[in-house]
Amino acid sequence: MKKTLLTLLVLAGISSANTAEAQLADGSIAPDFTVTDYASGTSYNLYDLLDAGYTVVLDMYATWCPPCWSYHQAGILEDLYVNNGPAGYPGVSANTTDKIMVVALDVDAATTDVDLTTAGNNGSGSTSQGDWVTGTLYPMANPASSAATAINNDYNIAYFPTIYMVCPNRIITEVGQLSSAAVFVSASATECANTIVNGTNNGAIIGYTGETSSCSAIDVTVNLQNMGTANLTAATIEVLDGATSVASFNWTGNLATYDVASVVVGQVTPASATNYTIEITSADDNAIDNSINQTLSPATPSAGLDVTVEIETDAYGSETTWELRGSTGTLLASGGPYNDLSAAGTTVQTPVHVLLTTPFDCTTFTIDDSYGDGIDAGYGAGNYAVKDHNGATLVSGGDFSDTESGKFAAGNNVSISENAIDGLGVYPNPFSTTATVIFNNNTGADAIIEVMNMVGQVVYTENVGDVSGMQNVTIDGSSFDAGIYMVNVKAGAVITSKRIVLTK
Repeated sequence: MKKTLLTLLVLAGISSANTAEAQLADGSIAPDFTVTDYASGTSYNLYDLLDAGYTVVLDMYATWCPPCWSYHQAGILEDLYVNNGPAGYPGVSANTTDKIMVVALDVDAATTDVDLTTAGNNGSGSTSQGDWVTGTLYPMANPASSAATAINNDYNIAYFPTIYMVCPNRIITEVGQLSSAAVFVSASATECANTIVNGTNNGAIIGYTGETSSCSAIDVTVNLQNMGTANLTAATIEVLDGATSVASFNWTGNLATYDVASVVVGQVTPASATNYTIEITSADDNAIDNSINQTLSPATPSAGLDVTVEIETDAYGSETTWELRGSTGTLLASGGPYNDLSAAGTTVQTPVHVLLTTPFDCTTFTIDDSYGDGIDAGYGAGNYAVKDHNGATLVSGGDFSDTESGKFAAGNNVSISENAIDGLGVYPNPFSTTATVIFNNNTGADAIIEVMNMVGQVVYTENVGDVSGMQNVTIDGSSFDAGIYMVNVKAGAVITSKRIVLTK
């Protein structure tokens, strides 16, 4: 497992500062390097392979790493290389697709050449898993200490093995320990399709990088890459809702081949989830890479100012933190880090109830994973959700890298009707020991909270007095029997009720 290797990385002498970083972000430009195959002495340059039109799969490993050895022994990369490697290369099938090159690099600076061929050798400060070279057809490189350190730093290696896919246009994606068939599909039909230089004047839209939802206008932001042989100096980019242009930008600059620029095309304000086409509409030698589609949405509105943050962490709760901030950046609430488990699994953290301060404000929920692989990456299916007092989900997720954000529009249950109790909610629901009752009292009378069982018996009562505005009252249900109850909030002649469930 990736995370169990953190200690091993430190023990093996890799900088602890480096292990705290997330991997090189998907969509980044892969740094160039040259390495030499240990067995044949042949040198391979990354950019030369990419310029030849190959997608390059990089296996960043260490000889002492058990998961690296298991993946190596499984023969997945071997199969990928034999059936899809460069025509005429050693071991490549005569029926190759001629699309992919595989290069394995030991990027532990302490590894010696003997470690590549001898099980049990301690040259790297830990036990080598075996003979990595004999019978391996694709290049197995052991860069010199300084080169290994440079590659490790350039690619932000935080764990072994790290498997990257680099498209011919230099764009990198971490693919992990996929099957050879899955890597081939990504390389030929999805991420790396149409990423070869084609034509003289050829701009390409290679990814959407802006917000996908907002409480107001959304800045439509994309990456523009030069995929032509001449410098790209101008391009008109439009945002289309069907056949209607809703935003346009005349970009000018000076991009050499493969260089990338971030471009804000314009603003859109979708009334509902809308699938937009973002397209280069100026003269271009290759239209096939001119457009992408992106769904943009208005932020989900909350039913009121009271929201609940629900977090279920994976085995590594200590890596998870979160916060809620208002539109001006004011911190409204935060949580984590949490406790770890001794094995893969999840922990349902205590829900956090938050009373937001400003109606109609745009509120942002952000969750961070300090390790960089989210809370649903194979160590327990962690997840998160922010819900309003009706239980409607405002933002949710769990499968991300180092950070993920979502926005919602704060509701308005502060402006209430006269002689009313508004916004009654109970959190969590179901609950097992204590629960929080929230409500808005504008009756001018004492507010009384009652909890009643299903046969009409009052099992709890509390007079909270002549209070006004949003109230937040904790009730203790530890002495209640498991079952269904009604929470009643009374004030004068006004009564409001909420059904709750107690579990034991």
